[in-house]
Amino acid sequence: MARVDRMAHEFAVEVEWVPFELHPEISPEGETKDKAYQSRSDVRDRLHGLADAVGLHMQSNPVRSNGHKALEAAEWAREQGDDTFSHVHRALFQAYFADAANISTIDQVDAAVAETDIDRAALRGALEAGTYRERVDEYTKLARENGISGTPTFILDDKFVISGAQDWSVFENILTRLGVPRRAVVEPGPADAAPDAAPVIASEDVQDHADR
Repeated sequence: MARVDRMAHEFAVEVEWVPFELHPEISPEGETKDKAYQSRSDVRDRLHGLADAVGLHMQSNPVRSNGHKALEAAEWAREQGDDTFSHVHRALFQAYFADAANISTIDQVDAAVAETDIDRAALRGALEAGTYRERVDEYTKLARENGISGTPTFILDDKFVISGAQDWSVFENILTRLGVPRRAVVEPGPADAAPDAAPVIASEDVQDHADR
């Protein structure tokens, strides 16, 4: 997420997050990682190093969460507006990546967003009704049909695809090659995009790309 924030802060881009369920086979309640899964220290250390470099706290989560309800929550939040989406999105990432929480069930998703000022009753109602279940499944199906097989995946201006956790220089180089203008002033932050901003699509599964 830090890379996306920096892109929007420094370059004239418009970012759209879309859901992608990478591991639908995980139990609806989540599951404890086996020792083999937890032993990928080289990948884990690189991810933690990238997080440390941008001032983000991150710890290994012993649980593999089923991301479907979290992704549904993000879709509900999207329809409530940019501020709500940002609050829910960041709260879910904080819960899983920084707090090592399980965010598989409705109760766990609700706990993850408890510190936000969103309408939690409305969110719970949407999750219980499965209002956004099919939307998440449709996005996931579309992504797989287009060759997306991991998260995070970034599509820049429908021309370049960046997969996995990459150094900032990778993003900067591609944006420069695309001719995306830098923001003359990086104040107050990433909220306002230029009228001719380049589109960036970021696919996500809230639990996958930091559970190593």
